[in-house]
Amino acid sequence: MARTGDLLRRPGVRLVTLTGPGGVGKTRLAIRVAEDVVAEFPDGVWFVPLAPIRDAAFVPSAMAERLGLREVSGDRPEEQVKAFLSARHVLVILDNVEHLLAAGPLVADLLTSCPNLSVLTTSREVLRLSGEHAHAVPPMAQPDADDHPDFDELAAAESVRLFSERAVAAQTDFALNPDNVAAVAEVCRRLDGLPLAIELAAARVAMFPPAALLSRLERRLPLLTGGPRDAPDRHHAMRGSIEWSHDLLSMEEQALFRRVAVFVGGFTLEAAETVAGVPGDPDVNVVDGITSLVGKSLVRPVRSVADPRFSMLETIREFALERLVASGEEGGIRNAHITWCLGFAQQAESGSNGPEPDAFARVEAEMDNMLVALAWAMEREDADTSVRLAAALGPIWLRRGPFGASRVWLEQALSLGDGPAGARVAAEITLAELAFLQGDLAQATALGEQALSGARAAGNRPGAARALLAIGQAVDRQGDLARSARCHNEALALFRALGDARGIAKTLDHLGVVAWLSGEFDRFAALAEEALTLWRETGDSAQIIMALDRLSLVARLRGERERQAALAKEVVALSRALGDRWVVASTLWTVASIAGERGRFDMSARFFGAEKALREATGFVLDPAFLRDYDRVVSDVRAALGEAAFELALAGGQALQPAQALAEAEALMDRLMTEPDTAAMTSASVAEGTGWGLTRREAEVLCLLAEGHADKEIAAALNISRHTVGHHVASILAKLGVGSRAAAAAHAVRQGLA
Repeated sequence: MARTGDLLRRPGVRLVTLTGPGGVGKTRLAIRVAEDVVAEFPDGVWFVPLAPIRDAAFVPSAMAERLGLREVSGDRPEEQVKAFLSARHVLVILDNVEHLLAAGPLVADLLTSCPNLSVLTTSREVLRLSGEHAHAVPPMAQPDADDHPDFDELAAAESVRLFSERAVAAQTDFALNPDNVAAVAEVCRRLDGLPLAIELAAARVAMFPPAALLSRLERRLPLLTGGPRDAPDRHHAMRGSIEWSHDLLSMEEQALFRRVAVFVGGFTLEAAETVAGVPGDPDVNVVDGITSLVGKSLVRPVRSVADPRFSMLETIREFALERLVASGEEGGIRNAHITWCLGFAQQAESGSNGPEPDAFARVEAEMDNMLVALAWAMEREDADTSVRLAAALGPIWLRRGPFGASRVWLEQALSLGDGPAGARVAAEITLAELAFLQGDLAQATALGEQALSGARAAGNRPGAARALLAIGQAVDRQGDLARSARCHNEALALFRALGDARGIAKTLDHLGVVAWLSGEFDRFAALAEEALTLWRETGDSAQIIMALDRLSLVARLRGERERQAALAKEVVALSRALGDRWVVASTLWTVASIAGERGRFDMSARFFGAEKALREATGFVLDPAFLRDYDRVVSDVRAALGEAAFELALAGGQALQPAQALAEAEALMDRLMTEPDTAAMTSASVAEGTGWGLTRREAEVLCLLAEGHADKEIAAALNISRHTVGHHVASILAKLGVGSRAAAAAHAVRQGLA
């Protein structure tokens, strides 16, 4: 309201148009603005409702009647209006002009002839006159669905207040309370914050309490009826309001309007051209048509970091879908939508791992469309399309989750029938990888074996190699390192024969994990370095992050704190650009560990909280290969802070959005790169503040050494190799500045560590 009032007060601004879809509250806003600025117009404010007028030729008569001008024989109404307004300083509100755009020249003539006249119009599209200032009226403010505000915050939302006011008018004993406010807020969200829709819904509370209303909003339009009898006809029902706009469209615009309703969550111009620009129908110019629908407030532009996007309010989309079904075009348009989705998913699969920063954002924006297309194919029991689309979505699901729901989609698609052999193998491998990420190792192994059998039967060497990787990573976490090594070496040979650099790099990473589990940390480091080189060549940001994470862990074990921080800083920067949720979770775990080792215990717990929230959101479980290390770090941070402080910091981290957590992580890494390393975290058995620069593992080895254990016993206790124990002992001697194990043990005893 303030913005519109300021416009009308501004010198030189004499024509303002409030635009927006039906039911958004343009008339309501115009009246409030008039009340606010009435003092600026000494000769008054005049309101002229034009909804009942069907021909622009009758607009002057309607204006004359509202201005109280008597009809004079021989005088044309427009001349009467002009004569009346020419000597007055007034504001005229022309309400509902969208169907009378031909009256634009009359408005322009009045503004030219009447120097102290200002005009405020409400319309679903602009008049396109010189000097016109348009203001798009937004829907009412709604509570954010991602937040968990308390009762007062929900009740204060503009849309919730309107619902409550209209509900009380319909049922005098209605009152917002902690039991119903969440349902009311969700009703307002589902209705896109449209005042008319909210008022119509609130009028139903005598029959349907808020929770019941919410359950009936799957189909909105049948519920949104029964407006006041004294309201305009188009406001008796939401359908009538939308139909008013629809009937003003040309035949070509109506066709485009109903066809783009097949999109869920928005669409790009390219997508609309592919799906709605049906071959053989050259009359539908998609670019011009979408531009026109935006101008008529039936489609709205959506902010996007990638390609320009457009969407419909859900009530409008529901109406358009009804028109699509009635037209007999639904089957063909939905098939075109599926074809576009399949092409998009396959393109995203091949390019989703590249360095382009907005690639993931484009994929994320289209996920609702992908799932609707997949659901449509499965409803028709189209096994071929379902399996192909599910297989193409596999790499996307692996990057974004949620893993549990993604597994259900894949299982349902595969249950329809065989589908193309290559797509089926790819879907089974993705299903195995998702099972692995959720810790379902036996199922991951079985699915990998099933995929391997199918790939070999079809002579599908890339599929066989991927299946071997899936089996290998599942069995090594179950302790069968020998079988894991065999699977990975066979996969490596296949990938080398195929010249698949990504496959080679991934296999090297997996072999590195086998080395880690075997206690061969130098080999683990070497394989991580080799994999990183290949990942940098392929430009796969997600895998670069994972390789850097591995090397950060190596640096931590070796006590190379500056290198560890530098690697972690690069990891955080890449994660911020990429946005993959499970990669972000892994990154936050790395930062949490470093923060703890540097004595930033509160920040460590905070990052553990953010990481935990992401894991729970995606369904990702901690990798069993590194679970022991994770548990030990968390335990040490908890011990350092105390239970209450740890839980408080953890909860603070869980409330962070991923982008916020990564921003804090980057800031911390910047500080750690410049500040001296003055605080090293010790394990529970090592006194705090020794300041020797020992890694946590070295501190553990020193404790056991001081207690008189031999290398073989230390190796067994820590689940590492004797060779690794020897490496740690050599590092301990160097850091303590002593020449023998006995001297190191004596030093530990003097410090009270044994």
